[in-house]
Amino acid sequence: MGLIANAFRNLTSPPVPISSVGSIWQNRGDSAPQNYLQFARQGYQGNEIVFAAIELLASSAAEPHITGRRRRRESPAIRAETTRLRMAGCPLVQIDNALVRNGFVVQVPDHPLVRLLNAPNPFMSRGQCWSTVVMDRYLGGNAYLLKARNESFGNVQELWRLRPDRVKIIPDAQTFCKYEYTVPGLKPITFEYKDVMHFKTRNPLDDYYGMPPMMAISGRLDIDRYMAGFLRTFFEQGGTGPGSILTVKQKLSEQAKEDIRSRFKRQFGGYGGWHEMMILDSAESTYQQMGLNRGLRDALPKELDALSEARIAMVFGIPGSILGLLIGYESSSYANKKADERTFWKVTMTPLLSDLDDVLNLSLVPEFGGVDEVYFDLSDIEALQPDVDELHNRHRQNFQAGLEAFEEARDAIGLDPSPTEGTFFVPSSMIPTQVEDLDSPPPSPPPPPALPEAVVEARCTRCGRKVGENVNVGASLHCPRCRDHFLVAGG
Repeated sequence: MGLIANAFRNLTSPPVPISSVGSIWQNRGDSAPQNYLQFARQGYQGNEIVFAAIELLASSAAEPHITGRRRRRESPAIRAETTRLRMAGCPLVQIDNALVRNGFVVQVPDHPLVRLLNAPNPFMSRGQCWSTVVMDRYLGGNAYLLKARNESFGNVQELWRLRPDRVKIIPDAQTFCKYEYTVPGLKPITFEYKDVMHFKTRNPLDDYYGMPPMMAISGRLDIDRYMAGFLRTFFEQGGTGPGSILTVKQKLSEQAKEDIRSRFKRQFGGYGGWHEMMILDSAESTYQQMGLNRGLRDALPKELDALSEARIAMVFGIPGSILGLLIGYESSSYANKKADERTFWKVTMTPLLSDLDDVLNLSLVPEFGGVDEVYFDLSDIEALQPDVDELHNRHRQNFQAGLEAFEEARDAIGLDPSPTEGTFFVPSSMIPTQVEDLDSPPPSPPPPPALPEAVVEARCTRCGRKVGENVNVGASLHCPRCRDHFLVAGG
């Protein structure tokens, strides 16, 4: 607690000390309204689809641990080797192991930078930190982490979240920008650019701030809110639709009309008056309900609801089946949902995490020695693991086609590549070939078997009568005179 005991104070020179990150979270007052506040209140707090989507993105970002590595070869060689292993169908964990085993990289899981990223500060875990960064990024288009430094040595020791609606970017001719942080009741603090990590989305109209993804669906959120308000009114009015007409033949004053409306609302308004029968006496009158002949089916068409859900989920890059949307349930099955989860991680989460660790490599890695890059380790993400049956079939076919060795195939499917005991049933059509013999010409085929010797004339061994010509030695012949069988002899 001694490191974060003091309040924020104006800084006259870098570095930013750890002791300056104390009391800002004690004051929860809001600054001037910004997009972040609007989308946080109307979207995250006011729309169940937006809440579910951002929670899924944030909790997914908290799954992988962060690890580091040093390169032992040039980056192009590492990328080429990684591509080769991916094309071979190797899972991510096997790719990492192969890069280490073949001398491309050295993993540094216990490096001080890796420890910092996996435990940013004493009050925020790794998962809480990165899920909050993702939440801020989707709500406001910007997320900020303050690099709190040791006062004596200036090295980064902790990371703290800066609320996006309290950050103002000030352009600077020498350093591109500075960051001004304002909390109600406290004097604004200006941080140098190198003391703040800025995670932002792309914005075609601004050089400094990212564009909130929710800006693209702000109109769709309004429609969804209008639909919810209309549905609430529908039930409050007893499910009667937009209105009705009561006609009477006699002249009514404005006060009489208002009395009838008030009486109707008292008797039939709200769910307590649903399905009650209205009776008018002392006057000839007619009552006509307007619209919504099919009740709720007309009040909120399913197709309109599904369209609104799909458009909102599309901006977040999440398949409907994962969020539990109406359009997702209609085509949901175990196989489809499993494929959607894989698509979500490959199309949405992997690029998102790659964008985050790019900022880390640009902003933090140069301040630490002994590590070339840090990254979110996706090797343990279940959705990205290859299907077991597909993996086995691929390596079985490669082995049978002679594309990989027996040992390679066993290693790829998790078996001991060099077993020392056991009984194996190997197809007889397979020819064992050592690696050094792969380029040798194939052996010559064996010569055809020699044909048996033939004799010009075959005569009976008893009477000497001729019984055949050009007959093979050893053939069995029959003599019509002796009525006996004999074998043809050579010579």
